[in-house]
Amino acid sequence: MRKLEKYTSTKTYMYPNGSIATPERLLADFPAVGTFAHVIETDEAGEVCFSVENLSALRSFHNIDTALGEAAAIAAIEAIINAPPPEPEPEDNPLADALNKLSDVLEEQSDRNDFIDGLMEGLGV
Repeated sequence: MRKLEKYTSTKTYMYPNGSIATPERLLADFPAVGTFAHVIETDEAGEVCFSVENLSALRSFHNIDTALGEAAAIAAIEAIINAPPPEPEPEDNPLADALNKLSDVLEEQSDRNDFIDGLMEGLGV
């Protein structure tokens, strides 16, 4: 499960490569965190910093109402990114359609043959 936390410049994380992401390091690596609201994509324990995202950009990308407060917006985004993927739409498959039609024709032919065999047996032929 992907977790989002508002960046507060008070917490130390670990980058995926194992280096320590202190608040000073995060500010050096992502200077905008000192000016704009950002969220950290992290693990269940809140230890690893997988990504640093601008909250306003995430709101726009996921069509989150700007009237929502930051905590509610973050929760809404987290729900969207953790939602199961939609079921794929069935695709048109001309080969499968043709095989199904052929199967139907062969089944009809078999039924006709059974009818003719039964008729001939009834006539004693």
